[in-house]
Parts: sequence; C-alpha cells; structure tokens
Amino acid sequence: MKADTILVLVDIAHRDSALALLRDARDSHDRADLHVAYVMPYGFYSYVEPYVSADSQKAAADRARSELAGLVAEAGLEGVATHVLRGGIGEQAMLLAQDIGADLIVINATRSDSRHTSLGTHAAQIARHAPCSVLLHRVAAARR
Repeated sequence: MKADTILVLVDIAHRDSALALLRDARDSHDRADLHVAYVMPYGFYSYVEPYVSADSQKAAADRARSELAGLVAEAGLEGVATHVLRGGIGEQAMLLAQDIGADLIVINATRSDSRHTSLGTHAAQIARHAPCSVLLHRVAAARR
C-alpha cells in the first residue's frame, strides 16, 4: 500500500515504544509526508479543566512540544510536521487525519509495558472510526 500522507500518533509518556514506532515509520515510509502527533489527554476530562490554570496548561503544552521534538530528532526524522493536540485522543487523531488528508494512521496497538494481548482502547477506537487506513504497530518483545 502506498501512502502519501501518514499520521503517526505517539504517546510521549511511553518513550521506548514511541521511538520504536517512529523509527519503523521512518524506515517503512521514507518517501511519505509524515506528520507526528501527540494528544494531551487531560483536556478531554472537562471536570478537570476548571482546576488547571491557563499557565499550567500552556506549560504542559510547551513541555509536550519539547518532548515530541526530542523524540522526532532521536528517531532520525527530518522535515516532519509535529502536532500537539488537546482533547480526546481518538477524536483529535481523526480530526487531524481529515485536516491533513492522511492516507494512513500509524499507532501502537498497546502500550509497550502492557501485558494484555487485546487492542488498546484508543487504538481500537481509531481503527474502527478513522477516515483512512490504520496500521497497528506492535512493539517486538525484544524491545520491551
């Protein structure tokens, strides 16, 4: 399958699996227009927002942008667009995929430290409702 625009979703809290995903995306789709995104999930929980100051939210977004840039650089990716979003992970991923005209979304199937064999909830939601094809990446046992 040839994909011209690929959205790679990473979780900066799980650095090892995010790096593995980014490196595999780099190696497998070297001629595609890559977009790397992280969704700050706490914004989805509206009952939390009144207790989080605007300064704290901005600082969290700045930290996320810095972490994402570090991951992208460590993975050896150059010239990729990065996105830090806020809200429901599945919803924001699908909205961004539509906005950029993604042909493919690449996401880890589960967290790298998970012992569950079932699909993660966010990966399952994205796989069911995405506006394009979805590639579910499994972190090899040797990399865990």
